[in-house]
Amino acid sequence: MTDAPKKNPYEEIHAELPPPREYRVIEAARNLPDGQPAEPEPIIFPEAPPVEEAKPVKAPISVPFLNAAWKERLRKFAENPVRVYASAGIGLGIFFGLILGVIVWHSGGAEGRYDLGVARSSAAGLKGHLFVEWDKRVKYRLTIEPEDADRVAGFALAVASSPRPLSVNLQLQDSQGFALCGKELLLKFDARGAEALTATAATAPAIQTDPAAPPTNLSAQTTDFAKLDAQEAAREKGQDLFQNQTGADGMIASLNAQGEMPCSKSAYLKTMLWSFTPNFPSLTEQDALLKRQQELLAPPPPPPPLPPPPHTTAHKKKVTLSPLPFTIEGDDAIVEFDPTFGVIETRGRKLFLIDKATAAAANPAWMDYPLSIHYHCDAMSNCTLMHSGLGSLRVKMGR
Repeated sequence: MTDAPKKNPYEEIHAELPPPREYRVIEAARNLPDGQPAEPEPIIFPEAPPVEEAKPVKAPISVPFLNAAWKERLRKFAENPVRVYASAGIGLGIFFGLILGVIVWHSGGAEGRYDLGVARSSAAGLKGHLFVEWDKRVKYRLTIEPEDADRVAGFALAVASSPRPLSVNLQLQDSQGFALCGKELLLKFDARGAEALTATAATAPAIQTDPAAPPTNLSAQTTDFAKLDAQEAAREKGQDLFQNQTGADGMIASLNAQGEMPCSKSAYLKTMLWSFTPNFPSLTEQDALLKRQQELLAPPPPPPPLPPPPHTTAHKKKVTLSPLPFTIEGDDAIVEFDPTFGVIETRGRKLFLIDKATAAAANPAWMDYPLSIHYHCDAMSNCTLMHSGLGSLRVKMGR
């Protein structure tokens, strides 16, 4: 056997040491004449360019639940200020839009509750306040009361002791005042209340179920209350009735009615205005009813004086009681004027007949529909139609 060559242990140590550095002499020192060494010349290095300040590096957006691709997109998006401001503006717009939508929804929007405000009928001294609401159909709530607080007594007496059945024609209108839909509301009629107010007058006007019918005498001996009650029940069947609301003094202070109107949703959405036409005693009639009530409540007159002696020639005066001049008066609007046949139709479904010669000579503006009018009819159905700018027309009530 031959022995293996022995390894030098210093070879491994030298192998691990770094290679030696090389040095070189930049410039040798120069000797002066007297043999003294001179100082070495300084080494001039070129001037280094200025070092720019390091810009701060934005830390990447860290969203733990997003992957690397979405994180890179968000980082690029955040580096563009225009996108950031635009997104903030869009976000604020959506936020304020949601707030406005919530406010409109809570305040009742186009399909919610709608306060149409107050309307008036000056001839009867009334004002009304109407609320409507869409809930699969148009629902309404109407309040009627005297326009003047001093007229409550006449209003209450007219409701309780009206000489005829009363009603109110309610209409919804668009922004130009054209009728969209309507409904007739009734007041409960008590024939006995009217009879009690006029029972002392032998020639008192009768209770009229038809305003255009001629008056008949009303007395306890000739009035058939059973028949009148049957007629009133038929009139009220299926109709919305006003309910009386009394005040602190016990008198009727207002009338309330609520129900549904036969209106489409498109008509409801177009509704901007409203009006009412009452078949209600005028202010003149209300004053006459109050006067008659005061006469009934007044103490009886003193007994008549004793007749004169037989030899005197004194003449007795005949005392007669004149009937109250009950008339029909109210506000309405002309919707059809046919001068050829002499017929005028109104929004309140009234029919007036006019002489053809008078119709031909009438101002053409009477046919500018709808034309608001105020009508006044006597007991014989002779009527006057009045307009503030066109004067008046003499007509006959047909119905």
